[in-house]
Amino acid sequence: MQASREFKGIFLASISATFWGISGAIAQTLFDTTDINSIWLTGIRMLGAGIGLLLISLLTHVDLWSIWRHPRDLWQIVGYTLLGLMPVQFTYFLAVEASNAATATILQFMGPVFIALWMVVAHRQFPTRAEGIAILFALLGSFLLVTHGNPGTLVISVWALIWGLLSGVSSATNTLMPTQLLTKYSPMTVNTWSMLLGGILFNFVQPVWSIHIPLTVLNISKLSFVVIFGTLLAFLFFLQSLQYIRPTVVSLLDAFEPLSATVIAVVLLGVSFGWLDIVGSLLIISTVFILAIGQAPNDRSAENFKADDPADQHD
Repeated sequence: MQASREFKGIFLASISATFWGISGAIAQTLFDTTDINSIWLTGIRMLGAGIGLLLISLLTHVDLWSIWRHPRDLWQIVGYTLLGLMPVQFTYFLAVEASNAATATILQFMGPVFIALWMVVAHRQFPTRAEGIAILFALLGSFLLVTHGNPGTLVISVWALIWGLLSGVSSATNTLMPTQLLTKYSPMTVNTWSMLLGGILFNFVQPVWSIHIPLTVLNISKLSFVVIFGTLLAFLFFLQSLQYIRPTVVSLLDAFEPLSATVIAVVLLGVSFGWLDIVGSLLIISTVFILAIGQAPNDRSAENFKADDPADQHD
């Protein structure tokens, strides 16, 4: 019975991370073949996922309304949306738009390293041995990924580097900011309202109807995948996986996100990935394993481990 539960958790977490990675690669094809941009795609992604989460919460009787009796908590939702969930979604797509899904996803994977650095700066909590090794690996991996070992040359654009690193920073804020809220409310409640608010705000900047793309079966399928599979289902599968396996195990399975994004980008989209790119990517991805192993004796609770993807959670 226990093995069956663990297999279910591993399966759900792996599928969740894979969906996040694939959605990044699909977003790259949309940027390359249509007139949409990161603001438009982030807005439709968050609004669509928010409406979906709202409907699912209503059907499953999740308590979404008690938070409305506490204005201070609502302001925290606003802060989390503006400084956590919106930036992590937006900067990731900007990095994809400026480079490719593989590079953007790998740079976003530096989020845990930025969390460790934040603990040093804000709380004088110096890194453990595992965190120190992870920081060194992440820095070396990023150096190889963006310079190929030559400090005088950038092999990706400056904007790709900026948005990729900001994506990693916003991944860290997206994880840290809602921890207090998640001690009072379910992740479903926090993310439903945050997704809805973020989607509405993005649509104020650039409404869904402001950009016209050919309504082909292929384009509709791509957009549907990004919203339904890459955001809504990825988030739900992630939450469900935490009911069966420990957060540290889930963090290890997050490696499926950059792996799936890279495989699709290289095999199907023709993105060039040399051996230095591979080494740099592996160094960055390995930081998640190092941090998870170092954290294993002191697992955090599922509620405090992660607020979203990547999308996703992360993206």
